Amino acid sequence: MGERKLRAVLTILGIVIGPATIVALVGATQGYSNATTARFETLGANTIFVSPVGRSFSLTATTVQEIEGLSGVSYAVPYQEASGQVTEGGSTVNVNIYALDLSQLTTILPTLGLQRGSLPSSSDPVGAAIGYSIAYPGIQGAANSSVNQVIAVSNIRTASFITFTGGAGPGFAGSSSSSTGTARSFVIRGVFDSFGQSFLINPDGSIFVSASAGQELLHSSAYSGVVVVASNSGDVAQVVDELTSQFGQGIRSTSVSSLTSTIQSVSQGTTTLLEAVAGTSVIVAFVGIMTTMLTSVLERTTEIGVLKALGASSRSVMLAFIAEASVTGLIGGLIGAGVGALLSFVVISYLSGSLNMGAFGFGGRTLGAGGGAAATSTSLTITPAITPELMVLAVVIALAVGTIGGVLPAWRASRLTPVEALHRS
Repeated sequence: MGERKLRAVLTILGIVIGPATIVALVGATQGYSNATTARFETLGANTIFVSPVGRSFSLTATTVQEIEGLSGVSYAVPYQEASGQVTEGGSTVNVNIYALDLSQLTTILPTLGLQRGSLPSSSDPVGAAIGYSIAYPGIQGAANSSVNQVIAVSNIRTASFITFTGGAGPGFAGSSSSSTGTARSFVIRGVFDSFGQSFLINPDGSIFVSASAGQELLHSSAYSGVVVVASNSGDVAQVVDELTSQFGQGIRSTSVSSLTSTIQSVSQGTTTLLEAVAGTSVIVAFVGIMTTMLTSVLERTTEIGVLKALGASSRSVMLAFIAEASVTGLIGGLIGAGVGALLSFVVISYLSGSLNMGAFGFGGRTLGAGGGAAATSTSLTITPAITPELMVLAVVIALAVGTIGGVLPAWRASRLTPVEALHRS
């Protein structure tokens, strides 16, 4: 290898591609799957989102009672949803407004806690608890909000109906109409801690008011949706079936567990496909190292003949060529694993960033511009899943490719007799 540096370098580069591809693609896709799954799991694996479909069905207090009576249901929390705009530092910021029984908010969002103040009471018509991003906008010229301060929300709108055209989750496609926007001021009773990234709902960019305040604001007793909490994760599928049986096509039920399962299934399929692509690179590396070693045997027939004439056994000659091929594979694997780990961050850079989650309303609404619910944007931070097992696997594959690829050339070298080898030279 030292005498044939260029050939050794090119052979190693051919091997590097395989493990680098495996580590980069598998690490990136698994990291993306882990990040998205973790976001959904912040809502609880037992959570089911129920929303009305079309104009003919309304979620009322009677409907909520029927849902609560289903077996396997622990809680059924109805809510009303609207959107609005808040002016902060000269900039207009879209916000979501949720009206519900705030005493049950921790049932829906177990990790959401108050930083300051308290939740508005059920009879408070003007009190509100605001999300972290609204209280601390981080906009030049915008002041932070405090408890007992008044916050003005303009252009408040709510969807009057929603129709779905398909998709595996809430609000993937649809159409809606909205009422004329109004304005309303609320008194900040509490400020929530930062909730972080999430799908389906963005508490950091939302305003929460009591159920009575919501009915007064929206002039309606119909609910935008119901968050159903099953007794345990094993009851989720049963509850979804019961909801479908009870209400038919009038509602759409989507469980958090089904969304995470779908994400994991898609991720596994994508990983398998990418592994197949990476396998092609491994095959190319195998052919490359075998060709290189065969060429090396042909070039070194004189050396082989001299070694055998001096008493070297066929076994020692074979092991020498296999060792050379193995070292080449090992070096290529180590470099490839390191390069793949770095490339995974490049791949992730195309998946990360600000994701427009406007299609993921709290209850599955997709609301049009100029009157729909505020689009929920969340920055999804993805970390490549570069595990020691993945790195070792990549190195082992490269080592195996090098070793196996060198077996045939090594065997051919060991079969040469001293007379034959010297005669060929």
